Amino acid sequence: MGNRVSFDLYCPGRRKCKMERGGIMYEGLVAHLQENPANQYTVKEAEKLADRVLEEGGYGDISGPTPIVAIAGAFGISTFKEANMPEDISGNIYVGGTTRDIYNTDRVIVVGDREEYFHQRFIVAHELAHYLMDYVGSPESSDRRLLFSRTYPRKGHDSDVEIRADRFAAELLMPAKQFIRQYLKAMENSGYHMRYTVIYLSNYFETKKSSVERRMKEVIY
Repeated sequence: MGNRVSFDLYCPGRRKCKMERGGIMYEGLVAHLQENPANQYTVKEAEKLADRVLEEGGYGDISGPTPIVAIAGAFGISTFKEANMPEDISGNIYVGGTTRDIYNTDRVIVVGDREEYFHQRFIVAHELAHYLMDYVGSPESSDRRLLFSRTYPRKGHDSDVEIRADRFAAELLMPAKQFIRQYLKAMENSGYHMRYTVIYLSNYFETKKSSVERRMKEVIY
């Protein structure tokens, strides 16, 4: 079994989060997705789902990095580092099947322990997307004896399912309104220096610079 990822579970500024354990805060959202499965969501609908997760978790006005591990935990998902990930995989989610026997809990997201910290955060958000859009309301969700698993491949994010999960993760970690506001602030403060702006946004949202650059294309350009 891997070691638990030791992310900070508190909101920026050390303000204690409103998040509760065991998915209590998100019971209504999960119930909605059980009745209305999101497996056919478009990219835009995936972004709206991410916004709803933020709003219902009390993070609609969040400043700074999204506490992604705490949010996953509120859906009852434990997050672990894994030392022996396959070369072509950076993360995975396991629900049901033999998951409890291995991890002592039946909902788990694992990330490669050699991945960059900022990338680990994105992997967790991406796998949470698979949980909400591909698991909740699926046949596997009605029988815990069935194993649900979706990998985070190092390459090959060009399928509709992976693009949708990536966009959910991007919106959850870098909400569009907040991103635009911080982008404009950084550009003005730096004298419109793009390299500084990318670094600033990367540190502010705790996401990789490549994720920031992709996000710029999605919401700025």
